[in-house]
Amino acid sequence: MTSANILWWAVYIIAGIWLQKWFPGLDALVPALIVCLNAGNKQQTVVFLLICVVIQEGTGTLPFGASIIWYSTVIAAYYIGGWFFMSGNLMFILILSISMGVSRALISAAMGLLQPLPFDSQFMLGTYVLQIVCTPVIWFVADKTRRMLVSDAY
Repeated sequence: MTSANILWWAVYIIAGIWLQKWFPGLDALVPALIVCLNAGNKQQTVVFLLICVVIQEGTGTLPFGASIIWYSTVIAAYYIGGWFFMSGNLMFILILSISMGVSRALISAAMGLLQPLPFDSQFMLGTYVLQIVCTPVIWFVADKTRRMLVSDAY
């Protein structure tokens, strides 16, 4: 990994955490996971995935394991969708975002049953729609800036 690559990831993680602070319920780190998967660097993907799990498990309100299930679902949807679409195009990302929003709703509902959390359906619906809408935008910006700033990105 080059220093530009490490710097880009550090800045992205900080920006992703900041976005999550301002938009509760949004997982702004998922678009970068998609960028990692597109790049095909397994070591980089594993390191980034571990960082994501530590961040989400440490800040989340759901029982331990929710983010592991969430990220596993995203990775599975990415590879399954890759069988049908080219993984780097916008249509693929849009379909992946919709499937991620639905899976996030199901995971949150299932994990919420494990503890007595109040279920605010309007708030939850808003967060899933936010995830569906923001993921393609964040992915697009992340992918383009990474290609511009990191010479060995792909």
